[in-house]
Amino acid sequence: MFKLLNLTFLLGLAFYETNAQIMNASSSVTEWQQVSDGPWSKREGLMGVAQNGYLFMSGGRTNHGVGFSDEVWRSSDSGATWTLANSKTFPSRAYHVHLLVDDCQYIMGGQTFFSFYNDVWESCDGKGEVWTEVNKAADWDARAGLAATVTSAGDIVIAGGCYNKNGNPARRSFYGDVWFSSDKGKTWSLKTKTAEWIARSGPRLIEDSSGNLVIIAGEIGFTPETQLVDIWKSADLGVSWELLTDSPGFSERSGHGVVVTGEGDILVIGGWPHLHDLWLSKDQGATFNQVSNDVWNCGEDSCGKFDFWPILSEDGLNLYTIGGSAAYSTFGSLWQDTWVASLE
Repeated sequence: MFKLLNLTFLLGLAFYETNAQIMNASSSVTEWQQVSDGPWSKREGLMGVAQNGYLFMSGGRTNHGVGFSDEVWRSSDSGATWTLANSKTFPSRAYHVHLLVDDCQYIMGGQTFFSFYNDVWESCDGKGEVWTEVNKAADWDARAGLAATVTSAGDIVIAGGCYNKNGNPARRSFYGDVWFSSDKGKTWSLKTKTAEWIARSGPRLIEDSSGNLVIIAGEIGFTPETQLVDIWKSADLGVSWELLTDSPGFSERSGHGVVVTGEGDILVIGGWPHLHDLWLSKDQGATFNQVSNDVWNCGEDSCGKFDFWPILSEDGLNLYTIGGSAAYSTFGSLWQDTWVASLE
């Protein structure tokens, strides 16, 4: 999800975050513990994955909202300490995609203030140190706030997102298309140009336990009235979509976290502007029940978050979140913390 910039800064530019990721977890979440605060700078719209015993994070919007990162960081001790793995290889960005396919990591899309991207970068060294551009310009239009997931067959699917209309950074337009790659981002095929769901930014895309694609919530603006809560399902890799529900139980939101458990349950975590709740679905997204309202041991608006990113440990036993924001205004509270909750 993105936030409207203060009009006294940069002529009111608006930006968003990006997308969701399939993870395997358990459905019971214990108390949250903060394991570190940095050393990477405060940021929102960052992304991350777990690979080879490491946690990785990339990019993000920094410097009180006026900067963007080109960094990749990794942690070998469950987020307690972090080491800079790479910087200055690919252009700075936030609200992008960071995925793991087989033994390689992929970064694609995203934005800065005036640039939107549709490039695809690959790292197969297991340490996030070496990155190679495998696609300078994908077939889908440059965008940020796109949703993405990796299917059980190892294919990449992206959906939605936003861009600056007519190149005007003060205006945004939204995508409602779905694209598919079976060769790790080198080539793409269009599944649908206009999905049945309203074009949006900051949704979350997952594959459920039955192999269906599910897109969850998102936004079309920066106010409570422009947040979305509808959930849609596709049984044909994004060609057609049917509404699962427009009243899942939780409130309208974007910038939220979504994970899929090993049992096929779906967890929805927090979101815009400063939510701190946790919801569980045991019927593949048709309905949700609230598990808690104190994620990050937080019970008030000042510590709720959106535009953070959740990462599941490779053994499925721990759920991490990194960074995020906690304010209506871009020039508000940004976070550089790492939290963990055990999954039972």
